[in-house]
Amino acid sequence: MIAQVLRIVDKVAPGEFFPAVPQNFVTRADGQLPARDLLHRPDVSLYCLDIDDQLAYFVETAPGVDLTRAPFVYLAQYRNARRLFTVPYETLHRIAEEVPDPVRPILVYSVGRCGSTALSHALGAVTGVRSYSEPDVFTQIAVSRHEDPTRDDEYAKLLRSCARLLGRGTGTLAVKFRASGIQLADLFQQVFPDARGIFLYRHAERWLESMHEGFTPHLSGLQDQQTILRYVTAQAPLLMPFAVRHQRQPAPVEAYLLTWLSAMEACLRLGRAGVPLRPVRYEDLTADLSATLAAVLAFCGLPADEIDAAYRTFAADSQEGTALSRASRQRTETPVLREEEYALARAVLAEHPTINVPDFAVPA
Repeated sequence: MIAQVLRIVDKVAPGEFFPAVPQNFVTRADGQLPARDLLHRPDVSLYCLDIDDQLAYFVETAPGVDLTRAPFVYLAQYRNARRLFTVPYETLHRIAEEVPDPVRPILVYSVGRCGSTALSHALGAVTGVRSYSEPDVFTQIAVSRHEDPTRDDEYAKLLRSCARLLGRGTGTLAVKFRASGIQLADLFQQVFPDARGIFLYRHAERWLESMHEGFTPHLSGLQDQQTILRYVTAQAPLLMPFAVRHQRQPAPVEAYLLTWLSAMEACLRLGRAGVPLRPVRYEDLTADLSATLAAVLAFCGLPADEIDAAYRTFAADSQEGTALSRASRQRTETPVLREEEYALARAVLAEHPTINVPDFAVPA
């Protein structure tokens, strides 16, 4: 089994939040090495998948980079990338067979902008837990499943292999996903029946304000990117029905709300299907962090005496060093949402048959 080595000539991702895809790098072939070597290199990790060519991409980061402490794994990998390695899916699965399944993985789903990155770091502070925030291999599987839902056996196999490789050498693997990850929750439960799933969400209008402040200043030039459109459509399946129903593209605030609704609707659908998810509201995290953390640790089967270590992580800015950090948002002037924009958002909510109020509570 051979891995192809690629030397990085240039990094060309068009934006900080751009998905992990092979096209983010200009590369040149730089030899080969045994694929099994990738298992034993601490600075090598899964970066992305090439869905069309059925290849898995690994990245070698600079020595000492700790991806478990990164706000977003895909961004830390990109910024610190030194070399890439590719293997066919068949080889990916074969080397993953040499690694056991993670024991009772913890899977953190969310609508985004609701404390999920902070919770990911809190879980990582618990002894024996390796926690990753937004490794994009799973984002790509979600996109593929959205575009072709007939290949679940293939996707399930990829989920298992990717989880094994990310969790190799650790006791408990925790993964916090981008918002599209909720679309994979049923598959994860099939592959890992003992997994613990958590779903974080937030009051719709407060969430909208946070999304607008954090993301709107950075959307320039990205809206027309075909890759972005694919990922956004998979993350928010309600976008297309809205466009068909109204015979127009949604305004930005409408698109944001449809993204929130898509994740919320998926959570309800999964609950009806018997997929166990523990809902956690951002408002509960902020109102009583200690009690909410204790409940999360208990649900995940983690020791209660680790709560102090988990609690302390919330004192730091979990997204420091990114455009979503507190410091970055304070430097960036974003126009406040106008009343007519709130009205558009409320009209989107009013159309939904179930989730039609901003403070909707997901049933436990």
